[in-house]
Amino acid sequence: MKEFIFRMMTRVLYGEGTAEKVGEECKKFKAKRVFFITDSFMAKSSPIFTQLVTSIKEQGIAVEIFSDVEADPSIETVDKVAAIMKKFKGDLVVALGGGSPMDTAKSVSLLQTNEGSIREYLHKRRAIEHDAVPLICIPTTAGTGSEVTAGAVTTDRQSREKIGVNHESIMPKLAIIDPNLMVSMPPSLTASTGMDALCHAIEAYVSTQAEPMADAMCLHAIRLIGANLPQAVANGRDIKTRGNMALASLMAGVGFAHSGLGLVHAIAHCLGAMYHVPHGIANALMLPFVMDFNVMANRERFRDIAIALGEDVSNLSLRDAAYRSVEAVQQLKSDIGIPATLREVGVKETDFAIIAENSITYRLLPCNPRTVTKKDIECILRQAF
Repeated sequence: MKEFIFRMMTRVLYGEGTAEKVGEECKKFKAKRVFFITDSFMAKSSPIFTQLVTSIKEQGIAVEIFSDVEADPSIETVDKVAAIMKKFKGDLVVALGGGSPMDTAKSVSLLQTNEGSIREYLHKRRAIEHDAVPLICIPTTAGTGSEVTAGAVTTDRQSREKIGVNHESIMPKLAIIDPNLMVSMPPSLTASTGMDALCHAIEAYVSTQAEPMADAMCLHAIRLIGANLPQAVANGRDIKTRGNMALASLMAGVGFAHSGLGLVHAIAHCLGAMYHVPHGIANALMLPFVMDFNVMANRERFRDIAIALGEDVSNLSLRDAAYRSVEAVQQLKSDIGIPATLREVGVKETDFAIIAENSITYRLLPCNPRTVTKKDIECILRQAF
C-alpha cells in the first residue's frame, strides 16, 4: 500500500436542530465581530436565517450580514464582500447556504489576511502568505461537501472559467450539519445536489490518488445516495432520508478532499462558467459518459460502485459488472428528472473545442483514472450532446 496522509481538520456537529447552537459555537471561538454570508433566498425566505443571526447576537457578538451571493460567485463579488468585511473588522465568518455562499466565505476569509484581489490567487500570480480568518459553515443543501474541504471555486467572467483556490487554512473550523435545514429544498435542487455528491464520491473513489480512508467514505456515500436520493426527491419531508443525504454529501466531501476529482469536474466547471449550467446538473449530465470512458482503466473499482448502488453483479463478468455502474447512474438520473443531454441545457456544439481546451487544463485532471486528450473530451461531449 502506498504512503498516504489522512487529516480531518473540520470539527463536525451533526443533528436535528444543531444549527440553532451557532451562537454558542461562535462564543467558543471568542469571536467579537461575526461576518455572516448567505444568499438572498435564505435571507428573504428562510426563518432559520433570522434565528441564527439572533442566536449569535444573544451571545453579545456584533454581526454584519452580506446576503447577496449569486450562483457561481464571481471575482467581483468575492472582492466586494471581502472589502465590506475588512471595513467591519470581523474576526469570524459564518456561511449559510449551498456551495456558492460557502465558497465565497472561504475566499473572503482568505482576503482578510492576504492583500489584493482573489483573481491574483486564482491565477497563481500571488502566494498565500497568511492563514485565513476562521470559518463556520452551515450547509442547506446536500451536495457540495464544501463544509469539509480546503477549496473554493470562483468564476472569472473575463476568461469564462471557474477556478479553485486551495489552502489548508480556508478549510472550515466547524461544520454544522442540520438535516432540518434541508427539508425545504425543492425536488429539482435535491436531485441536482444529490448527484453532485454522487459525482464527488465516484470520481474520488476511482482517482489515481485514491486513499484507503477516503475510499471507505466514498463507498458509503455512494451506498447512502443510491438508497436515499430517489426518496429525498419524492418526499423531502422525510427527515431520516434528508439526514442520510447530508451525511453522504459530507462523506463525499471528505473523500474528494483527500483523493481529488477528475474529468467530470473538468468539463462541469467549463459548462458552469460558459453557460451558467448549475454545477450539480453539469456533473450529473457528464458523469455516466465520463464513467463509460473511464471504466477500462479500473474495472474492479467500477464494479464496486455498481454494488454500492445496489446492482446484483454476482453472475456477471468483471467487465459487465463494471459497466453496470454506468447503467445504474443513467437510471438514477432518469428516475429523478435530471436532463439527459447537453443540448437540453443550451450547450452549443460549436463550442466543443473551447470546452475541451479549457477542460484539459483542470488542475485535478491527473487524478482521472484514464489519460485523456482534447480529442477524447470532444468525443465525450458529442456523446452527451
